[in-house]
Amino acid sequence: MFNKLLEILQTSNLFITGGGGVGKSYTTQKIIDYYRSNNKTVISLGSTGISAVNIGGVTIHSFFCFGICKNIDELKRQDRGKASKERVKRLKEILKNSDLIVIDEISMVSSELFDMIYYRLINSEFKGRLLVVGDFYQLPPVIKKSDIQDGNIFYSKYAFSSYSWEHMKFQYVEFLKSKRTKDLEFYEVLSRIRVGDVDSKVINYISKLLTSKIDDSDNKTVLFGRNKEAEELNKKMLYSLPSNLEIAYGYYEIFDNTLNKDKLHKWLNSLNVIQNFEFKIGTRVIFTSNKYKNPYNKISFFNGEQGIIRNYKKEDGAIISIEVEKNSGEIIDIEPNSYDLGEYELNGNEVSYNVLASFYQFPLRLAYGITIHKSQGMSIKNLVCDLNHIFAEGQLYVALSRAIDPNTLSIVYSRTESFSTYLKRVIKTSLDVASFYDEENFLYID
Repeated sequence: MFNKLLEILQTSNLFITGGGGVGKSYTTQKIIDYYRSNNKTVISLGSTGISAVNIGGVTIHSFFCFGICKNIDELKRQDRGKASKERVKRLKEILKNSDLIVIDEISMVSSELFDMIYYRLINSEFKGRLLVVGDFYQLPPVIKKSDIQDGNIFYSKYAFSSYSWEHMKFQYVEFLKSKRTKDLEFYEVLSRIRVGDVDSKVINYISKLLTSKIDDSDNKTVLFGRNKEAEELNKKMLYSLPSNLEIAYGYYEIFDNTLNKDKLHKWLNSLNVIQNFEFKIGTRVIFTSNKYKNPYNKISFFNGEQGIIRNYKKEDGAIISIEVEKNSGEIIDIEPNSYDLGEYELNGNEVSYNVLASFYQFPLRLAYGITIHKSQGMSIKNLVCDLNHIFAEGQLYVALSRAIDPNTLSIVYSRTESFSTYLKRVIKTSLDVASFYDEENFLYID
């Protein structure tokens, strides 16, 4: 399978898709590593700050010098400025010397934004390949009504509906086999929810997961549609513990004195990390990144894995490590992660990643409550989904598909509207997305 993807990239641009937990991120990283091990230049981009960190790169807006532009017309006006001309000139040189551009979470890239990306590519000497990864059935782009030009009633917000998508001549590959759950019936139900295929069988299956309330004694993580409920539950559970409150203060280093402070703070706020992490001994936590064992790393954890804080170490009043007992029973010492804000730059004919600033913090959050949006990419074993405030297309699917095992999955619902009626209303998929997946020619990989 991996060799087939490399073969496609020799001659074509590539779109990799599939539901939650099918191995999109793992495969993408494997492709990036392969290219770099063969001295190829890879530009890793995320549609959001979180996805940029996850893929080890920068945001689309930052790399392509989009600023606050919302469409090509605004971009052309911006590019006439002297400062913009210099930035765009450097960008063109980087693109000329790049072999592969990877864009993660393509579902959150709007049609206007994709047109802007294409505009940058065709106005440069980029001769490499474009790899875009994501699932259009999951969280869509956030589009303000005021941004839809001339109130166009035929407007479609997705990247695949843009003028430029067709010109990129992507080969389409969809992964079908779940790496997250081994329960085939559960995976079938999730797959049907993903595409909006809801019948009595799906409703009956989901209804059996209903629970009347969340038992605080359970080792559960609750997913909420809104941040308010997640924060309230976390504070309630944290302050109910008898041990002393501790705070691990995140801190940053700036390596480029010209770095704009607004840019720095906007980046900090986009990270899926707590800037000042409050905890107590006995606190349940969830890991927010992946770490794999290798000759340099003796410990491992995955995004969504859970555990309990058992101890911590201080040095000069600052917390330098936290001891976590994972749910598997393994006890590991966690040190702060380094999150890098950088930019790609050209040195001669070589593209390098220049770190402008680094933020240091433990890759941990309180595990009691988390928003569905921030759960993207997580695999969670003991999960409760609070479905009372689902509002975006694909949001319910994202929540349920975080679960590793349906036997440790529960659903909370307390609205007056009947649950079956509510499910039919909120399990909504875009007709544009459905048509795209039905009509295009995909290579399916188990």
